[in-house]
Amino acid sequence: MLVVISSLAVVGDEAASMSMVLTAVNQGQPWMVTWFSLSLALPAMILAPFGGAIVDRYDPRKIWVICLALQSLCIGVAALQDDFWALLALLAASNVINILSSSASFALLPKLTGSIRIERANSLMAVGSSLAYMIGPALSAWLFSIVGVSLMFGVNAATTLILAVTALFLVLRADRPESADPSSWSLWGGVSDGWKAIRSAPAVASLMPLLILIMISGAIEAVAGVFWLRQISGTDTLYGLVLSCWAIGSLIGAYLAGTKRLAPRTMLLIVGGGLCMALAILTEGLVSIAIIIGIAFVIGGLGNGAHNVGVRNLIYQQISKAHVGSAWAYYRMLTSAAVAIGYVVGTPRTPSGAQSMVVIAGICALAGVLIAIIALRRKVRHLAAQASIAPDEDRESETLRIP
Repeated sequence: MLVVISSLAVVGDEAASMSMVLTAVNQGQPWMVTWFSLSLALPAMILAPFGGAIVDRYDPRKIWVICLALQSLCIGVAALQDDFWALLALLAASNVINILSSSASFALLPKLTGSIRIERANSLMAVGSSLAYMIGPALSAWLFSIVGVSLMFGVNAATTLILAVTALFLVLRADRPESADPSSWSLWGGVSDGWKAIRSAPAVASLMPLLILIMISGAIEAVAGVFWLRQISGTDTLYGLVLSCWAIGSLIGAYLAGTKRLAPRTMLLIVGGGLCMALAILTEGLVSIAIIIGIAFVIGGLGNGAHNVGVRNLIYQQISKAHVGSAWAYYRMLTSAAVAIGYVVGTPRTPSGAQSMVVIAGICALAGVLIAIIALRRKVRHLAAQASIAPDEDRESETLRIP
């Protein structure tokens, strides 16, 4: 139920996002695309650590339901607005609330899976999102010229409200997850404790450059690719279909990442998935044929789906249960910061230099993959050397255990 309704909500989100992007592009203002994207990125970048700390301290079941209801209200009010900047402000407010709702749902997921492995649950959630992203862009691009912005936002408000009702039904059947120690808890202390939990997790530091550069690359491509792909495609419908090729690959990659053979290989999912994404973006910039780009996007999407599942698995595997909400919120913050950098870097050269910016994005992602491989190899060698000189009884505790 959660997978199906969450996917429906993502389709609604895509309807609203696509209407904002196409409105900005039709006016020939690339900075309007950037301001829209930043309105989604900046709130999470600034407030995510506090949201994660709140989720870790208080009952995420109540937070999830209440915040989804408030999001639906914000988006519903936005459906009644005609001004682009008013829509922008309401979407930013909705995204601030989404920090809490997404962190709460992530913390609750292990309590909702029943007998399903958490790796398979992560895979199913990613499959549902990928299916929604496959349908959403093409459907939204087609509907935009028919129904307009207001109805697109109305659909988004309705799907978010349905998700809120579903969340209410599900949390009545779920136990409260483990939370932070209430005796000495404070908001600033919760923020600090969440960061310490992430820093103490093995392999996370080695993967940080990859996560940052992949997301910066994706953000540059998201801005420049709007103009470059539309130039190649010629129509909004074909443009949406090319984007859907990435979602098709994500669907396959997310499903495969949940199989018993691949689920334990977290590093392969994260690094190998990042490599597929980097090569796909580089191909997009070097080739101006829509069919070839579509094929590359299937491969890149496959890596994207596997990469996303790998990151979710890594958090559950290496972060203590009491700080899972903070870990996901910090990941959101990292994503938002990298996305903001990518948008600012990618916008000034568009639309005239859109193709060159896509090439730069591909090179950036490829650099992240290479840095991660080198860092992981050095980390493993360093800990292996420590283990070789440690007393026999201490070797097991000194060995890096990377699922």
